Order: sequence, then structure tokens, then C-alpha cells
Amino acid sequence: MRLAFLCGALEPGRDGVGDYSRRLAGELIRQGHPAVIAGLNDPYVSKTTVEQQDIEGTSVAALRLPNDMAWEDRAIKARTWLEEFKPDRLSLQFVPFGFHPKGLNVGLGKFLTAINPQPNWHVMFHELWLGLGENSTVKHRILGLLQRYLILDFMGRLRPRIVHTQAEPYQEALRRTNIVASILPLFGNIPRIEATGWDGLLAPLVTDAAGKSQDRDKFFLAGVLGMIHPEWKAEEAVNLLHPLTERFHKRLVLVLIGKNSLTPEAVKNLKLTLLDRADIVVTGERPAAEISKMLQTLDFGLATSPRQIIQKSGSVAAMLEHGLKVLVTRNDWRLRGSDPMLEDAASGLFTAKQFSSLKTLPARDPKPSGESSVQRVASQLLESLTLHPL
Repeated sequence: MRLAFLCGALEPGRDGVGDYSRRLAGELIRQGHPAVIAGLNDPYVSKTTVEQQDIEGTSVAALRLPNDMAWEDRAIKARTWLEEFKPDRLSLQFVPFGFHPKGLNVGLGKFLTAINPQPNWHVMFHELWLGLGENSTVKHRILGLLQRYLILDFMGRLRPRIVHTQAEPYQEALRRTNIVASILPLFGNIPRIEATGWDGLLAPLVTDAAGKSQDRDKFFLAGVLGMIHPEWKAEEAVNLLHPLTERFHKRLVLVLIGKNSLTPEAVKNLKLTLLDRADIVVTGERPAAEISKMLQTLDFGLATSPRQIIQKSGSVAAMLEHGLKVLVTRNDWRLRGSDPMLEDAASGLFTAKQFSSLKTLPARDPKPSGESSVQRVASQLLESLTLHPL
């Protein structure tokens, strides 16, 4: 089967959906299914760009169309490029803000059908409309109504045979609009590299934060990967971790890996607030290989997303794939009108209550599954598409 993945942008490391599309396409190619990727609203290029993008040793053909190009011209260029590839299926990797700064995708359905009018579309919803949560603001609910209307419009035009999303609340929200979506689990965008990230990566940073060099076994390293949601409280997580680490005579170190969204002033205040309980290490943005090594050096992971939509966190997926147990402290988001009971989304996750009941420090999995999540997801996608022929 030949597949083309369409998303907003394809700048490596700058667009989560683009990184997801690239990695999934690379895996499909390795499984013997030709695949390409197209960024239809890419702010990182100034002109039409056709290139080869490498992912885990696999070269993926990519089309990148600048976001200031007329939509009519983009449709022509995308259609011409895709006709040459001759895909059996087109997979729209959708997030509202990937195609419009306010998520108001007026005319998206017309644009996409101009690329390909045939009903051979697949849609993956990475995000839905605003205003889904019980505590959503009036502004977000109004904007969300507009976004939902526009989503229903392009879905009616595309008539996709298969629809997926990765989170059960999103599945339920789609069901309420008569869109039947299956769950396609999320995989992390950090390929696992078998190596340690202590010497040369984390050791100097931990030494600087702690004020002196000590053996690795003197520390308990708890890490946050990527963007930190403003609603997440670092102090709450540290207050849960600190008593247990202190009991085993370890110094707690909070490691913020990658682009974390905190200002230097916020980091300074956090260090002062947690001085008596934990040291803070900020790694900054790093290549994926270095991030993988750091993840394999950590003792524990921390999620900054709410428990009910943890299934859509690529950071949590990456930590689980690297053998980490993950603490989820937030329980402040629920789909409006949904059952308040939260189901376990994956093994390896701890709620605050579960962590508080531990008698010993949690241990990472030294040998995560040999088959990566992206392999399983690619196989599941292919199976879904095969079960629903054109």
C-alpha cells in the first residue's frame, strides 16, 4: 500500500505532528510500504521545497509548501506532486492550528478536495476544537463551536473511509458529532538509542546544580520532557517525590529536558522554591539522540498533562518507551458531560495516590519491549486501512 501523509509543517524538531508523520512514514517504508509526507502550511520555508528527510536511517520524500503561498497554488503543486507518487491513500494528520493561527480552517475541505476529490482519505485527529473541557472559558467555547463547524464541513467533503484519534475523550467528542473514530495509540517522537546519557551529558549539569560532584547512585533523577503546561505544579510533584527519595538517602534532581517553555526568571524562582527539596537541571533543546540517552539515564518520569488526556502526550509516550515509570499529578481536565471516572491509559503510570502508597523507589524497566511503539502503530494503521478497501 502506498500512503501519503499530509500535515501543516515539516521542520524537524519544530512541529510535533510533522515529526510524527515523518517517523510513521519512515516505519511504513521499512515495512515495505512506500510513503511520502507533505507539509501544506509550512512557515519554515519561503518557497516550494522538495527534499529527502532522514528518520532513523530511512529517507522519506517530502514536499513543503510555504504558508504565505496562495491556497490555490498550493493545491495545484500538492496535486501534481502526489499524482506522480500515486498514493493508494491520503492521510490527513489534523490539528486545527496546523492550518490556521486561530484554528479557523475556512475552506480547508475545498482545498483538500482540490488536491484529491476521491474518497480515499484517512483522517487522524491529533487535536479537536477548543472548549471541550468542563472548565473551558466562554471565549474558548465560542471559538470551539466555529472550529467544530469547520471540521464537520471538511469531513463532509472528504468522506474519509477511516478516522482515528489517540485519546478516548476525543473519540467520545467525535462520536457526539456522528463521527466514528477508532483509537490509534500515540508513539513518541524520540527513537530509542541504546546508550547512557550520564557521562558527558547529565553528570556535568547535575554537578553544577548540586554544587559538587557525586556518584550517580547518590541522586534520584526525575525528568520532564518537552513543553511544560502552565497548569502543572512542579512543587506538587516534588512534594510527592521528596519523602521517598529522602528515606533512601538520595538527593532529588528535577531534570527539564528539551524546550520547556519556562522563562529564565521562572526557572530561577523554581530553584529558590525547591532549594531544600530538589536541585533543578535545565538541559535546553538537544538532538533526539541525546534526549534518548538522557531518558535512559533518568530514574523516573513526570507528566505535565492532565490524566484524562494523557493518551495524547507524545512526551509521556517517549518516556514509557524508554522504560520509565511516569507520575501524573494533574486531574484537572474532564470532557464536558463525560463520566468523571478515569481509566488507566497505559501501564507504567502512577497517580499521586498510587505513588504515595509506595514503600520503595520505583525502578525503570531495564529492557523495554523489543518492538517499538511506532512499529506497532504502523502495523495497526495498515490493518485498519486493509480492512476498509476502497
